[in-house]
Amino acid sequence: MKKTFLLFGAQGMLGAEIFNTAMERDDIEIIPYSRFNIDLTKEEAVEEGMISVIKNFSIDGVINAAAYTNVDKCEKQFEKTSEEAFQVNALAPAYITKICKKYDIPLFHFSTDYVFSGETDQKFSETDATNPAQEYGSGKLVGEKSVLEYEKGYILRTAWLAGEYGQSFVNKMVHMLKTQKQVKIIANEFGNPTFCADVVKSLFSLILQKKLPTEKIFHMVNDGSASRKELVEEIKNFLGLSSEIIPVKTFELPAPRPISSILINNNLPKLSSWKDGLHRLLEKEKKKLDKKREIAAKKQRAKDI
Repeated sequence: MKKTFLLFGAQGMLGAEIFNTAMERDDIEIIPYSRFNIDLTKEEAVEEGMISVIKNFSIDGVINAAAYTNVDKCEKQFEKTSEEAFQVNALAPAYITKICKKYDIPLFHFSTDYVFSGETDQKFSETDATNPAQEYGSGKLVGEKSVLEYEKGYILRTAWLAGEYGQSFVNKMVHMLKTQKQVKIIANEFGNPTFCADVVKSLFSLILQKKLPTEKIFHMVNDGSASRKELVEEIKNFLGLSSEIIPVKTFELPAPRPISSILINNNLPKLSSWKDGLHRLLEKEKKKLDKKREIAAKKQRAKDI
């Protein structure tokens, strides 16, 4: 039986993956909302938009994948409650939760590893105490608390996310490795490289169950962990690129980053390894590069004849 879900953040990296994956399936329908057709910074707009959908469709749940993810801009904006970063990350989840509670609809809200400080070599389970070290994590934690106050509100934490749509650390590193002879990278940050396709597979498995989950918090991350440097080295090696990777201790950035924000997944079936997820994401890029190398080799052979 097909289930229908309202999705916030439909044009973000994760939201686009959720929507496009659902289009290929016959057991789930996604009604998408993006920043272009609903203003999450205004409670009235959220309420009107949600009620309109609820009155016209039989809604089985709401997925909130919307977030203001520019960590450094969040650091600058958070003191101003009128700014978008605070509104989207901290207040919008409360607006959404209010309507879900009113109509008794389950809410699945995506959050982040940055709700943990990660000041030392740590790994975090779903039940560990939160303690964000920067304003982005603080805003997301405020949002989490609103959702958790609702009996049918669920938190889905993910980390170091990359996907086919939108921009990510992986996209940036691919571009730099292709265009620069040297790439400087932080050596001592550790986390879970995670990939949208695997997160969506896990999400659908969770929300399409006949019964609602008994747990309230889930860590949706690919299996295994890595440093930023290890991740970039894997990208370089898989794509066969030659840039030199130079490890550095730190970059001067407005917002502090966790040293280790590795998430432990105790409440879900394990996702595939992060290397497997990375290779699948980069497969198209690898084929392009291999084709260019093949053409270049043919041209060189022709010159040598």
